[in-house]
Formats: sequence, structure tokens, C-alpha cells
Amino acid sequence: MKFLKVLLASTLGALLAFGVLFFFGFLFLLAIAAAGDAQPPVRPGSVLTVDLSGAIPEQVSGDPLSQLLLNEPAYDLQDFERALAEAATDDRIEALWIRPFNLTESWATLEAVRRSLEAFKTSGKPVYASGRNFYMGESEYYLASVADSIFLDPESIFEFNGFSLNSMFYAGLFDKLGVEPIIIRAGDYKGAVEPYTRRDFSDPNREQLQAIVDGVENLFVQQVAQARGVAADQIENVLDNDVLFSAMDAEAAGLIDGLLFEDEVRARIGRALDLAEDADLTTVSLASYQRTVRPAGGTDRIAVVHINGTIMAGSSDAGSPLAAGGMAGSDTIVKAIRTARERRGVKAMVIRIDSPGGLAPAADAMVREVERTSETMPVIVSMGDMAASGGYWIATGGQHIIAESSTLTGSIGVFSMFFNVSAPLEDRLGLSFDTIESGPSADMFSGLRSWTPAERASLERFTDTTYQAFLDRVARARNMTLEEAHELARGRVWTGADAFVNGLVDEIGGFDLAVQRAAEAAGLDPQNVSLVSYPGTPTFMEQLGMTTTAASRMLSTWMGHASRPSSTVLTLQRELAFHGQAQARFPLELTIR
Repeated sequence: MKFLKVLLASTLGALLAFGVLFFFGFLFLLAIAAAGDAQPPVRPGSVLTVDLSGAIPEQVSGDPLSQLLLNEPAYDLQDFERALAEAATDDRIEALWIRPFNLTESWATLEAVRRSLEAFKTSGKPVYASGRNFYMGESEYYLASVADSIFLDPESIFEFNGFSLNSMFYAGLFDKLGVEPIIIRAGDYKGAVEPYTRRDFSDPNREQLQAIVDGVENLFVQQVAQARGVAADQIENVLDNDVLFSAMDAEAAGLIDGLLFEDEVRARIGRALDLAEDADLTTVSLASYQRTVRPAGGTDRIAVVHINGTIMAGSSDAGSPLAAGGMAGSDTIVKAIRTARERRGVKAMVIRIDSPGGLAPAADAMVREVERTSETMPVIVSMGDMAASGGYWIATGGQHIIAESSTLTGSIGVFSMFFNVSAPLEDRLGLSFDTIESGPSADMFSGLRSWTPAERASLERFTDTTYQAFLDRVARARNMTLEEAHELARGRVWTGADAFVNGLVDEIGGFDLAVQRAAEAAGLDPQNVSLVSYPGTPTFMEQLGMTTTAASRMLSTWMGHASRPSSTVLTLQRELAFHGQAQARFPLELTIR
């Protein structure tokens, strides 16, 4: 019997080892196959096709396995901008063909993408645009409007009816469940808490959100009108009064230049390039072309530190095979800034922020390291789609702040939030609780009872103290009085354009401008510097390891605390309360379409 047990164990062990080796061998072969065409040839007379869809991330790992198994995009925003700049001077590229569809990107990134397309157009090479999947909305048209000619399939949908945003509110649900939100906020405009306490927008929140939507429409109208050579009020009148819903409507309104099928568009481009009637149009995709473009090199380096996602304590989590989303962990970012600062040859730093904020102490730890870096080298802050609340907290450590016109920034305010979920647990699940404590407030964070007036007062003091620290930081960084800072704060979110007017931002522009300003401040040639990015984006295997570690931690926590209801059933409280810390965060779900 003992022999059989040993034999069985050995057999299972061998099979397991073989399975692991087979799995990793398979991944290795996939990686080799994916990387085999790393330098695709670009033939003379090529048309560069830009098939834009979904979102362009701030960073990608470039890992073939991540692209194959996790559907990671082939390039990030910096790769896109670099490739378009290279194509503008590449004699092998004769024209550009933009084909946007189903864009989910925020408007600040769309601004950056459009600026690169416009820069290519200044080369004098022709630019064409057409629809994909028989649809074009405002986001797609915003990019397509750069083109010399825009074409759509005859039966395509053309949505041109303005911009809106909406938010889901949970107050009614909480009333039905008996959940009691315990929320304190500093700032009339701090709308992040409203979904949990209201059924609609408050007047101050509606005011700021309306200004943001109007700002996006104004940006759209001005740039589209200029590109199409028409008056801005003509575009605005169509948006506000004429609901367009077909390609034929778009052609009649002068917004596109023709109704053509894709083969007809290819033929039109071929004739413009003087191709023979029966010659095939030579195209190269941006995804392929960007792999042939080498980053600019130089002995002088500018470090780029990316702060992407919700700000939290601990390590960053850029997402995993089992979970989407991202967090900027204070330990990871502080280490990244310090490592970048101490790297040989680094003469300046760009802090690239795309974050709604998060845990106030974590943001404060990050800005401390930014300030230390500012003492030794120029530090320029570049804002992406969002640098709000805790994201703006970090930005105050830089010497110069640059934002896109539609970047969401400011939101200088603080809130603290907890949930009392005792009622639904007792009334609906039949769970009851009893507590033994050393003092009357020892269990105030348990989520199993309401708070006393004294406990609420202590939370108010804590939240107000954090808000005052935020105000003081903004006032010192922006050379304002506390009263001036408070007038611009109160939790209000601004577009980058408005933030520039009111002094919260120094300049309007994108990442390239931030690199240029950093080089100038350090006395470097912007065209002869190398960029080094921190922290790196994890590869598939690294993400797999992170997922395994996270799962192990989760299982260990559950096993170790399964007898404590607050650790197992109060997930909402744990996620939203940040373990009792003050939050400087903007609502994540705001999307303008």
C-alpha cells in the first residue's frame, strides 16, 4: 500500500511538472511567434492607416504575450505621437488614412491624438478619413475632421446631437436595503459622495458638470469649424438644433465630403497618388509602423514618472488577467520617483498624471517625493485625461503644470465615507451582532451601527483639517492667499482651459510640450534627449504573478478572519472607506459622450 501511495504521488507530481513545463513552453513559443515580425518592412508609396478604436492607454508593456492573451493595445499615447511625427518626414509614407470607430477615449486624450494628426497634415501629405462599422459619432468625427476629405458608407449612422453625461445614484437602493451612509465632505462642489446620498445632482454639482460639458462642446465646435473652414456658429447650430442621424444628412450639411464604400475610398486615394488603374493601394497599419520607429536617443535623460489610476497606499496594481482597472500605490510611486531622480544622466523629470485622486495621505507621500526632486532638477507636471483631487494634490509639487484644454482637474476638496449595514444584515439575512469593547467608540468603524454626534464631529474635524492642508498646499504652490485658493477649491472640478484662466494650471498643451519645457529648464536640446519611464508596465507573466499573490492574500485573509463579519460581508465599506482615511477623489464614472 505504501508503495502504491508513493507511486501515485510521484506520478501526479510528474504530470503536474509536465503540465507546468508545457504551459510555459507554450507561452514561450507564443512570445517568439508574436515577436517574429517586430520590424515589418515599410514599402515606398505606402499609405499609413490609423484604425483607432477603444482607448489609447498611457502606458503599455510591449509584451507580446500581453498583446496576445490580454488584448493589450500595440502602442500607447507616446508611441502614437512618435510614430505620426516620424511618418510626416518618412519618404516611404505618401498619405494618411484615418479610420476611427467605437472610440471610448476621454477628451483630453482625443485632443492629444488630434494634435498629432494635425502635425502630420502640416507635412503637406494628403490626409483622408472614413468610417468603420458603419458608424461615426462626435468622438470619431472630432478626429476625422482633420482630414482633407471625409467619406462614409452611404447607409452609415452619423450621430451628431451634442454631448451629455450621466451618473447613477444609489440613495433609493440604500433606502430599500436599510444602508445608512455616514459621509462628511469639505467643499460644496465635492460631488463624489452624491451618488450615495442623493437621487440627482445637487445645484453646485450640476453647475460644475454643465460647465465641463459646455467646455467639451466649445472645444469640439471651435476645432471642427476651423478644420472644415466654416463658422463656429454654423457647427453649433447643427449640434443644438438639427439632429443628424445618417451619412446622407451629414453630406447635406457639408460635414463630410462624399458617400463611398471602402473599395471606392481606396480607389479615390489611389487616383490621388497617381497609381495605375489596376494597381493595389499599399497600406501599412500604425500598429505595424510604430514598431519600426526608434525613440530619440541622447546622453541626457529626462525621467517620466507615470501616476495612473486611483491613489492608494502600498503597491501599484496596473490590472491583471483576472481584474481590470488600476491603482497608483504610494510605495511604488515614491520608489519610482526616487529611483528616477538618482539615475545617472537624468537632468529633469516629467510627472505624468492621469488620476482621479484617492487616499489623501498617499497623495501627500507622493508629493513629498516630487518636492524633494524639485530641489535638485526641473520637475514639469503633465496632466492627461484627469488630474483631479489627489491627482492635483501631487501636481502642486511641480514647478510648472501643463494640461490639455479638456483635462479634468482641480476638485480641491476632501470627503470621508462609511456605511452602516447593520439593518440589511439583521432584517434581511437574520444576522445579529453583539460587541464587547473597551470604550464607547471602539467599534465606530465596524459598519454595524450608526454614529453618535460626538463621533460625527470628530470625523468633521478630521476632514476639515485635511481640506485645510490641501488648501494651504495649493495656496503656497500657486502663489495665492488661502481665501483665493478656497474660492477656486470647494471641491470644484475645472476643465484645463478654465484651470489655466484661474491660475491652477500654467500652460495648455500635451506631453510633448512638457518634455520640451523640462529640457529647456535643464538647458538641454529637446530633440536630443532620451526618455526613461517609471514605473514599468508589468508583462503578462508579472501580472500573472501579481494575480497569484493577490489571490493568495485574499484567501489567507478570508481564512484568517472568516469569523468576523466586517471582514467578509462589508466589502462596500472597505472599498469606499479607504480604511477610515480622508479621500481626495473624483467620481470615476463620469463619461462625456
